[in-house]
Order: sequence, then C-alpha cells, then structure tokens
Amino acid sequence: MDPRKILIIRTSALGDVIHVLSSLAALRQRFPQAAISWLVEPAGALLLEGHADLERIFVFNRGLWKTQWRNPAAWPSLLGSFFSLVRQIRRERFDLVVDFQCNLRSALAVLLSGGRRRLGFHRRDASEWGGWLFTGEKAPPAPPGIHKVEKNLHLVSTLGWSGPAPPPRIALDPKDLAWAQEAVASLPGGGPVVLLHPAVSRFGDIKRWSAEGFRDLADRARSELDARILITWGPGERDMAEAVGRPTVAPPVRGPKQLAALAACAHAVVAADTAILHIAAALDVPTVGLFGPKDERIYGPYPSGPTNRVVRSTAACSPCRLRRCDHRICMSLVFPEDVFAALRKALRA
Repeated sequence: MDPRKILIIRTSALGDVIHVLSSLAALRQRFPQAAISWLVEPAGALLLEGHADLERIFVFNRGLWKTQWRNPAAWPSLLGSFFSLVRQIRRERFDLVVDFQCNLRSALAVLLSGGRRRLGFHRRDASEWGGWLFTGEKAPPAPPGIHKVEKNLHLVSTLGWSGPAPPPRIALDPKDLAWAQEAVASLPGGGPVVLLHPAVSRFGDIKRWSAEGFRDLADRARSELDARILITWGPGERDMAEAVGRPTVAPPVRGPKQLAALAACAHAVVAADTAILHIAAALDVPTVGLFGPKDERIYGPYPSGPTNRVVRSTAACSPCRLRRCDHRICMSLVFPEDVFAALRKALRA
C-alpha cells in the first residue's frame, strides 16, 4: 500500500536542503496523493516555506541548543520544546520516514519519529557511523562519485521512482522579488547583473576564495562587460562582502528567500561551494562555482553544463577531505582570469 503520510529528514545545511528538492519532487511524482512533511532547521524552513509539495514543516532549532545547553537554567525550556516537537511529529503517524542525512542526529530523529517504514542510505553511503542504525530499510549502495542530488534520487528510486532528475522548486515571495528588482535597478553599468558572493559559512572557511580574487574579478567584469556588480552576503557575513572593497554591497537580507530573490534577478552568480550557488542553480540562473577542497563532481552546481560552470583549483592536494587547513593553498590557486573566462562562457550560454 502506498504511504499516506511521508516525513523527509534533512535538517541542514542549507545547500544540502537544496540538494533534496529534486527528491521531494520525485516523491510527489511517485506518491501524488501523499501528504509530505519535512524536518529541518530554521534556515531551511525559511527556504521551504510555501512549497507546494509540502504539507507541514517541522523545525528543530539546533542553534538554540548549541548556545544554551551549557546553561542549566535553560534546560527545562529546551527539553520542553524538544519533546513538544517529538509529540507533534509522532501525532502525524507517518507511514514512511526517509532519512536523507544519515548521521547520528538524523538517526535519532528517525527513531523518535515513530514512522512505520524507515528508509535510509546503505551503510557505506551514510555520512557518519551509526547514521543507519534506526532505518529498517536501506537503499542499495549508490554508484561512487555521483552528485549529491543524484545520490538522494538513488534513495527515492528504492521506492519505485524512476526517470530524469525533476527540477527543484523554490517558492519565491513576490514582495521579495520586488525588493530584489529595486536593489538591482540602482546598480551602475548597463551590462549583465552579476552577483558575487565572497562569504562561506564559518564551518566551511576552508572553501573561501580571497577578497582580492573577487576584487580582481569585479574589475574585469565591469571593465570588459560593463557588468552591474552586486556583492551579496548573509547573516554575520557583511565584513566579508565589504572586504572586497568594490561597490555595490547588497542591502541586508531577512533570510534565504530574499537571497534567492536577488539571485533570481541576476544574469549570473559567482560563489564558492555555499548556499547561494545552489540556490541560483535551482532557479536556473547561470553559475560559476569556485572549488578547491571539495569535489565539484559531488558538490558542484547541478546540473553541470554550459550554464553551470566550475573553476577547479590546480593544487595537487585538491580535492581533499579536510575541514580545516593551515595554508588553504588550493583556493589561492583559483585564478581570477580563469573565473572571468568561465563567467563569460556562462553568460553566453
């Protein structure tokens, strides 16, 4: 019997949430009558808000736990909100729970969900040891080296879905689009609108390209393309945007939906492996991804092709599995002239 209620578990990070959107569409194709819900952290919830394929969004505020768990006075409130969330999820009596994360945190969520069927990745494909502990059904091993979008779809194929990757969907707010169009309209120049995003998450600092590289790229694009340059940033990232030292720095965004609206108003987006790169690709906006430590075949803008370009570091140690690096030589070997050439090709395509 087809499931009536499905719960997706992919709590973070924002780029990984975007990589599951095609799988959400595939689940909707496979089970058109099912009510689909998603367990996610606050940033992902803001991006998923208003999605036509979702019945409910359950929000786990892990950031609140990280900042307050050392304070015993906050424990009653934290535990109260946690068990309230668990009760809400269990009350839905999900027929099928699909774990697209497969780490210890998501495994606990699978266990607490009370779902009748629990599907996750093969042990070999789990992101952490033990991420597979509480999934009763496991997908066959995924082909090695495939993109994360395709790996997620491989999990859905276990449920009988087949076909090409469905296009992801992000529900943009018309008010956000109007705000973004106004921000873009004031940019100097008459050429294409190019968003440069120099920031990455604090956790992913190893992936960050230099402010000097973005500055050089901005100067080339303005000189040779008369490009209208907008330097974007998210919460806590304004210093990285201003370090580029070139106009125009974007106004503050209220959340990922406004960042997505800015991307939707651009002709191209240039960024390292961070959320806006994948947001732009999902919106079918041309992208140039800057890759050093990460493997672009797995983490690059999807799908790869004429409008989604990648500039790969020439470092011998690239790609790697490190999360911290003292020298970050790989990103210093991403050269502005190569990025500009890729940008021209993406814009032509």
